[in-house]
Amino acid sequence: MNRSFLEKQQGFTLIELMVALALGLILVAAATQLFIGGILSSRLQKANAEIQDSGIFGLDYIVRDIRLVNYGNIINPQLNDTTPWGGIVLTGSTATNNNNVNFVPNTGTNTYIADALLSRGAGDTVSTLNNQWKGLSNIQNSSNATIQSDQLTIQFIAPSNMTNCEGANVLAGDLVVERYFLRLDNNGSSQQDYALACDANTPSTTPTAQPTSVDGFGDAGQIILPRIDHFHVLLGAKNAAGNFAYYTIPQYRVAAQAARDATPTQLAPRILSIQISVLARSTNNAQNKAVDPNQTFVMLDQTVHASDTSTRFLRRVYSTTIALRNAMGEKL
Repeated sequence: MNRSFLEKQQGFTLIELMVALALGLILVAAATQLFIGGILSSRLQKANAEIQDSGIFGLDYIVRDIRLVNYGNIINPQLNDTTPWGGIVLTGSTATNNNNVNFVPNTGTNTYIADALLSRGAGDTVSTLNNQWKGLSNIQNSSNATIQSDQLTIQFIAPSNMTNCEGANVLAGDLVVERYFLRLDNNGSSQQDYALACDANTPSTTPTAQPTSVDGFGDAGQIILPRIDHFHVLLGAKNAAGNFAYYTIPQYRVAAQAARDATPTQLAPRILSIQISVLARSTNNAQNKAVDPNQTFVMLDQTVHASDTSTRFLRRVYSTTIALRNAMGEKL
């Protein structure tokens, strides 16, 4: 009886136990891998959604106002760097010259507009003052040299009651001045979190198309697109010979001056369009191997890569070309 009872008491052998444990570990590892993969995929999808919101909707918001460049400047529709009240603000009044400049009024009381508030590009002198153009950028070229971002300053007369880029109400017939530039995002988590901001003048209570001074221009403005690593602008212009080309902002100023210095004197290239390009970045590190930190991006005439290659932020370029319909007429 005792022998029969003992023979019925059987359990796992050591090999069976090891096999069971191994199968359990495999299942746990597979489940963990699926869980981690789901998290990484979710991060990537969220990053894509953030970038699309910035690139598509934000850029469209900017383009809406750029299309109004030079609106209301009926007497001077031919746009260059000396067009009074010209829609692309490349030059401004100084103590010795307030003729043949784009930006005629003062900024505040008896203050001429600072160069760092005009349209500026790589190679121009940056400002040391807060809220003015500093060329901030998070990208480098193929030689690993940092490339400065651009600044675009525009002006137009409000065609109807509207809001400017800072959300302030503007009455029809009032002068609108807007400046698009990169600055530090104070809501960011690091000193390299830049945003494309827009700074606009304070609207007048009585519409004035050609005021003697504007207020509220030159501050931090409002953020239009968060997490922008680079902002680049090209001006499309046609010279006196009828040849059309795209120029960076500094290149255009050089070409315009060269035309005036030629013998015989020629007309400065006429600005007819603008190309803008932004490099949008996700808010958080996607930590996904599908994102190449060394990826290169083509931004109009520039081929660039991120300065920080130790993280895997998702980035995407958004570019657009805007025809300046209000700069295509003939002088009356």
